Amino acid sequence: MKKLLYFLSICIFFTALSSCIEEFDAATTEFEDVIVIEATLTNELKNHTVKLTRTYKFEDFGPRSESGASVKITTNNNITYSFRETGSGVYTSNEMFKAEADVIYNLHISTRNGQEYKSKDTQLTNISKIDDVYALRTKSKDGVEGIGLYVDSFDATNRSKYYGYEYEETYKIVVPYWFPEDLILSPSGNISLGPKQQEEETCYNTIPSKGRLLMNTNLLAEDRVNRFLLKFITEDDIRINTRYSILVKQYIQSRESYNYFRVLEEFSESQSLFSQVQPGFLASNIFSVNNADEKVLGFFEISSVSEKRFFFNREDLLDSDFPWACTVSEPPTQRLRALLRNDRVTLIGVLDPDGPIPYQVVDRVCGDCTASGSNIRPNFWED
Repeated sequence: MKKLLYFLSICIFFTALSSCIEEFDAATTEFEDVIVIEATLTNELKNHTVKLTRTYKFEDFGPRSESGASVKITTNNNITYSFRETGSGVYTSNEMFKAEADVIYNLHISTRNGQEYKSKDTQLTNISKIDDVYALRTKSKDGVEGIGLYVDSFDATNRSKYYGYEYEETYKIVVPYWFPEDLILSPSGNISLGPKQQEEETCYNTIPSKGRLLMNTNLLAEDRVNRFLLKFITEDDIRINTRYSILVKQYIQSRESYNYFRVLEEFSESQSLFSQVQPGFLASNIFSVNNADEKVLGFFEISSVSEKRFFFNREDLLDSDFPWACTVSEPPTQRLRALLRNDRVTLIGVLDPDGPIPYQVVDRVCGDCTASGSNIRPNFWED
């Protein structure tokens, strides 16, 4: 959605930019205030959300939320799902529900200033499950060693065609240095030893993907996704420190939603703000009831979703241990105070607490896993 908001801001910027090479003021002189609607309904039983914002000027810090609106989804069998505002511009359905096959859905929005918006008739796409998610040792285009994460899928009915993939990475971090005690720096500058108050040897971190990876099978002999690369991870990335998991979501999209996200993706990958390419306005399936000429950004998408989780250990695919870049140091007391005050090191050994070089330490990331993740083990994790 940030790409979507940024899209219109850049379009406005291109309009104002002259071809002369001279100093200019980047402030927006012409601005079109447009509502932005983010709404994805799936066949997952859950409380669905709709996000409403407005475009923002080039010099602004971010989008403005559209609060105080009335949001609902209706069906052709006379069912209405009402939404309530649970955050600034974020609307959540009052009840859990899921999109059903052969049902027509419409999104309805009424803003607090009396503007009304409605989507075109939209239906759930074909349901198709992921066949496999797996990892292979490979090289990047630049010849860098690493791990490729792939997905396979097949629809024997030949009705899926348009695929989108999102994923969530979770990885285990085990630090190479660990000591049962911590260094404690008092307000007066005294350094003492104390037992650790939390788990700092093993942690976990979770990162969602940014955007959606798109793929279509229109030009293929069959409706098959084969070895589609989701992500490449270099062998020295902390994500494959010990054990890694990826949860992949496969969206079967309509042709219209696929094209919408493809155009958005192509624009976001533009190499330069000063490119001569000036894309037109993104076509939405949502329109203004009050004014047929009003522009609306966003898309009401209804996609079937399937998901699959995959785990692997580093030693399953790579020959070497994770290459930690850790240096053991023995700083004098005065220097150690400064390092502790800035939370830069962690204790790994006691030399002489009363001497000029009392302790051995390493950078915090090498001895305290909470510098890189959370020490709370996820419920889904399998060792």
